[in-house]
This record gives sequence, C-alpha cells and structure tokens, in this order.
Amino acid sequence: MSIDKELYSIKSVNIRSTDIKRRLLMSFTTVAIFESFLKENIGNEVVVINTNIGMEVYYYSNNDYSTFIRESVLLYTIKHIDQAKLKFKNNFNEEEVCKSFCEALLTFAQYPQIFLAYTKKFLRLQETNTSSKYVIPILNGFFEEVFEFLTEAGKIPHQKKIERAKNRRQDSNSENMIINDLISEILLKKHHN
Repeated sequence: MSIDKELYSIKSVNIRSTDIKRRLLMSFTTVAIFESFLKENIGNEVVVINTNIGMEVYYYSNNDYSTFIRESVLLYTIKHIDQAKLKFKNNFNEEEVCKSFCEALLTFAQYPQIFLAYTKKFLRLQETNTSSKYVIPILNGFFEEVFEFLTEAGKIPHQKKIERAKNRRQDSNSENMIINDLISEILLKKHHN
C-alpha cells in the first residue's frame, strides 16, 4: 500500500509564453483533443488548464511524462505559436506541484480579473472531471488552502462572485445526487415488482 503511494504522485508541466500578446496556446476544441490524446497515452488522471497566461498539464502517475507532454504541446501548437517563446517548467512531486500551483494563485490574486477568470475555469474543470480520483481532489486541496489564506487576509478579489460560483457548483452537485438517488430508487422498485 505505501509502495503504491510512493510510486504514484501528482506531477505537472507548466507552459508559459514570453510573447507580449496574451492569448490561449490552444483553442478550446484543440485542448479537448489534446487532453483526450494525453489520457489515451498517460492514463485517465490528466487535467489540462489552458488560460491566456499559459497552460498547465497535471497528471497522476509513477512515470515521468514531462518530455512526452512537452513534445506533444510543441506538436499541437506548431502552426499557431512561435515555439521559441514557450517556456516549460516540470514539477515531479506533490510538494513541487503544490508550491507552483499556490504561487500562481497568489500571483493571480494581485490581478482581480485574472484571479476571477482562473477560479471560474478551475471550478468548471472540477465539474467536468468528477471521475478524477487523484488530480482534481489534490488540486482542490491546494486551491482551498490558498482560498482560505486569502480569505483570512481579506485579499480575495471578487469574493462575492467567486462564492456565488462555488455555491452554484455545490447546488448543481446536490441536484445531481438527488437525481441519481431517485433513479436508483426507481430502478430498485422496478426490480422488486
């Protein structure tokens, strides 16, 4: 049991563009295809966060896929980005990933619109990756830690908007659980009749 825990860990590859123009490295549809490609080759525990600031690829594995991810990013962006302006940073364990993720969030908090956009994107990723057993729960732990720190310091930009977005997500999750429970109950009764 402890051997598995030591072998597997969350890792990440962060990609930033040094280009002055702030734009997505990949379009929304290309990111979906790219993430699907990574999941086919690395495993289902892969999450890609694509923003105007850069891209973050998180994965849970005992293998280092940083070179594979780097080469894949270069392949997927070859026609659209000056690849000489891309900078890659690899994080090989949970401590490095936590430090990188938390530092980025704390930096974004200094820019209210960026922080709000990133937070909303992260909340949407949680909704779309509900089957994630490792990456999303680990990242959510980091996110909540930073969110709590910023709340205590009174430095959360757009706090009311973020709280509404978080509450909407929780309400949606509660509604989905109720619907699933009702479906299970109906199916159970159907089998008893």
